[in-house]
Amino acid sequence: MNLPPSGAAATGSVLLGGMLFGTAGVAQAFAPSGAHPLTVGAMRLSVGAIALIIFVLARGDTFGSVVRLWGSPAGLIATAGAAAYQPFFFAGVARVGVPLGTLVAVGSAPIFTGLLGWVWRRERPTGTWALATTICVAGLALLTGAGAQVGSLDGIALTAGAGVSIACYTVAAKSLLESGVDAIGVCASTFLLGSIVVLPFALGQGIGWARTGSGVLVALYLGLATMAVANILYARGLLHLPPATAATLGLADPVTATALGVLVLGQTVSPLGWLGFLGVVVGLLLQGIWAARAGRRDQLPLG
Repeated sequence: MNLPPSGAAATGSVLLGGMLFGTAGVAQAFAPSGAHPLTVGAMRLSVGAIALIIFVLARGDTFGSVVRLWGSPAGLIATAGAAAYQPFFFAGVARVGVPLGTLVAVGSAPIFTGLLGWVWRRERPTGTWALATTICVAGLALLTGAGAQVGSLDGIALTAGAGVSIACYTVAAKSLLESGVDAIGVCASTFLLGSIVVLPFALGQGIGWARTGSGVLVALYLGLATMAVANILYARGLLHLPPATAATLGLADPVTATALGVLVLGQTVSPLGWLGFLGVVVGLLLQGIWAARAGRRDQLPLG
């Protein structure tokens, strides 16, 4: 599939990936009762990895081409980020609650990505990125802050670790993509090793829910749609965007999650929360427009 060689295509790809990420929460709500969030996250990572590896093998590549990336520094860092996010996020949320945990983990990710990209890649964050990200994070604070309570410092540190994990994955994946590895190869390699690392922690919580009919459907959707497809879209756009820009555009995740929570699950949002929702949308629009205008003229990879 050939996509136009424009910043608009890259921006749209990342936004679509972020929107698919945002459907994970609603899908998880349909998991059988007793499904621990950590096991759900581990199944999501594992199913996504298996699907991508099958695709890699079906197109004629070898399994060795997947595991070979584990020997590179960027491959190990990307894998560590993909694996560490799950335990950091769920352990942190257990201590500080979902609203504050989401705010710290998701809201800090673009900031940490901008800083890491500056240190690792010498890409100094631009003023336009800083403005759009500030608007998005402020909006996210209003959106999630209504239900947030002051939590323990260790819980905040853990959820901040989840934000750092996203940053590590994003910046390292960018380096892998620039080295010539396609989006599917990057995702297959990092998710496979990440799932191997996370599964032992998840098995202790029990995965009996995944053997039920609804559990299988939820696991398949989470792994295929919100992990495999979403990350391929994200990675394809990331190749043509600075990591910090891609991370900010990834905040389409909480916007989508909020909208689906209201429409599908009947959740309510306060007036202040809707103001925050609008703020995130405005920040995304600004970042998307600026990213599209500054887009490079190379073509998105076919994967």
